[in-house]
Amino acid sequence: MKQHLFGLLLLAVLVCGCAPRYVSRAYPVPVSPPVETTTEIAMADPSERGVAAPLIVIDAGHGGKDNGAEAKDGSNTMEKNLNLTTALYVRYYLKKFGFQTAMTRRDDTFIPLKQRASWSNSIHPELFVSIHYNSAPNEKAEGIEIYYYKSDDNKERSSQSKKLGESIMKNMTALTGARGRGVKHGNLAVVRETNMPAVLVEGGFISNPDDLQHLQSDVYLKKLAWGIATGIRDYVNTKKE
Repeated sequence: MKQHLFGLLLLAVLVCGCAPRYVSRAYPVPVSPPVETTTEIAMADPSERGVAAPLIVIDAGHGGKDNGAEAKDGSNTMEKNLNLTTALYVRYYLKKFGFQTAMTRRDDTFIPLKQRASWSNSIHPELFVSIHYNSAPNEKAEGIEIYYYKSDDNKERSSQSKKLGESIMKNMTALTGARGRGVKHGNLAVVRETNMPAVLVEGGFISNPDDLQHLQSDVYLKKLAWGIATGIRDYVNTKKE
């Protein structure tokens, strides 16, 4: 199997009256992230979406004047660009699974955190995933971290957010071999202010030379994106069982 195919062809047996399951197939990966010219479905009235499939919000962190973390190797690698590239791949895979998708940004635009959360709440998605890459003073720090907001006021949302994070972590680490640093509570605006299950994924450390080398590979970004997408799919399927 070619390196750019990360899924196995699965057979789905659909039983009449059961909730649909979202099936993994081996999809050819585009050379560059696809951007559709049609209006994003989530920008329409939510009532127009019908009941076809869950809507997933994909949040590419930072953007515009906010570069996020930056590499110190002279490569001009910026977190905001890695976030968007990964988010577009996640969107591509989720749409192939049959999900509806919406993105908080699809280009190099700055969007305030409160606006990302409030817009997401207004379109009533099934869940929210924010994509980021990490940085630390100690360049030895490495691996994938996932954050959710643990709230005593909404324990069910917190529980579901943690389960979503665990599903994504499992798939990302299995596909990449990266170190899993855990699914943790984080008091972060986009996972705190959203109403649906929500996680923030830190896909690796730009400050770590080995992680950075991986992140500068388009093939590796596709693996990370496939891990996020399959983690979402597995989480949704488990909820329907």
